[in-house]
Amino acid sequence: MAPREFELVPGKAGEMISVVIPAFNEEKFLPKCLESLQNQDYEGDYEIIVADNASADATARVAAEFGVRVVSCPKKGVVYARQAGAQAASGNIIVQADADTTYLGDWLSRIAQHFAEHPRSVALAGTFTYNKNTPWWARFEFSGRYLLNSVGQLLLGRPVCISGANFAFRREAFLKTNGYDPGSLYADQWGISRSLSRVGKIAYDKSLLAFTSTRRVEQPWGILLLHILLNIVRMIIHFIKHGANLFKRLAMRLLLVRTPARLIVLASSVSIISFLLYGYIAPGAQVFGKVYYTSKTTEKVVALTFDDGPNEPYTSQILDILNRYGVKATFFAIGKNVELYPKTARRIVAEGHVLGNHTYSHKANHAIIDSSHDDIDIELAQETIFKITGIKPHLYRPPHGKKSPWELHYIKDNDMVEITWSVSANEDHEYMVFGKPLPKEVAREIISKAKPGKIILLHDGYGTNHGDAKSDKSLTVQILPSIIEELQKQGYQFVTVPELLDVPDYNK
Repeated sequence: MAPREFELVPGKAGEMISVVIPAFNEEKFLPKCLESLQNQDYEGDYEIIVADNASADATARVAAEFGVRVVSCPKKGVVYARQAGAQAASGNIIVQADADTTYLGDWLSRIAQHFAEHPRSVALAGTFTYNKNTPWWARFEFSGRYLLNSVGQLLLGRPVCISGANFAFRREAFLKTNGYDPGSLYADQWGISRSLSRVGKIAYDKSLLAFTSTRRVEQPWGILLLHILLNIVRMIIHFIKHGANLFKRLAMRLLLVRTPARLIVLASSVSIISFLLYGYIAPGAQVFGKVYYTSKTTEKVVALTFDDGPNEPYTSQILDILNRYGVKATFFAIGKNVELYPKTARRIVAEGHVLGNHTYSHKANHAIIDSSHDDIDIELAQETIFKITGIKPHLYRPPHGKKSPWELHYIKDNDMVEITWSVSANEDHEYMVFGKPLPKEVAREIISKAKPGKIILLHDGYGTNHGDAKSDKSLTVQILPSIIEELQKQGYQFVTVPELLDVPDYNK
């Protein structure tokens, strides 16, 4: 059923925001959380509300020392604390946060901007990563969450795996749904999102990150598995209890002659959707056409690639390091950034590195959005790069590695090849401690994954951003020498992508 949308006044970039933090015995974690929230670059008014959930420690005193509002909630339970905080909130936008979580300086600005630009959106869901000691299985958890949310957006029109520590909604919509329902499944996650989806659209932005502690997963395996099993049982009980009508309708359909055919269609549909999502998201997927992500060779050669530049001063610093070690690399440049830093783009080519096409504007879902036979964003990048450097790239890398049949068809028709990667460490978000990266851990992961023929992904920029925290690529500059030195010590040689794959550098 489509959401019953209601009239919303278009948002304003500077409207009042209320951040609600439920807190039960959080004196240890709360200071870092509050510090990150008080250091936001948001230019509008915002308040921070700590809902003290009958803490026995100094949680309330710590919150008061930071000068934030403290609301008492004697009834224990995170949903009751969130409800008390939301009822006390005076903002037009209410944001869920957690006491053991920290936030980047532009977190609130991005939330406000979303609601200002999308007046029909009633909520925005972000995601999270761990701020230190990231478990080995976390990558599967994050990938699973992203897949579930992508499928949820496609089938239900909303994300299904909400992070309670990173979720914002309009106060007006919240009041229309009568707030949190303590009887719902995960009331401040699944419950609130399901409730809000009845009155409007819920957006999902996987790049809207929060950095949470690992305390919930730093437990013995037995305890962790027990928690997982209990959560599964809880979900089963919930859906049995609240889905009686659904099961009744399903039972009736099973009695119909055509039911097997319908089940086959349903199973086939789910399989096809999963297959298409894999082809769209996975860097090495060959579902829609030929994609180069590695080379089948036994020689100890690897290719360094850098995305999202040019971006100064970091691209020049990277070029200085490469020259110092006598290494050639491949740079996938964004057309807008080439226009901004033409000298750097020309330097890349002049010093023997390879310049590739990474679209003109780096749209997040470019592969789906630009569905015409004439892909303007790729062609505009080609023209821009040619005008400034005199070369036309033969190599193309899609933003975020996302692919579609029509995009690959365009690439083939224009005598280009699509390049993704086989080694990455997501240097923007992994291995964080309160928002600060751990260079040794990032370098170690890349080195450990390097094998003959691999294409290594690093970044010298962040989309078309410049001069902000996201575009600060000092981490890449810091880890690059140790990656080169260690791999050279292991006997590896660095080559460009065209050398690795035996394809042309540029088109004539």
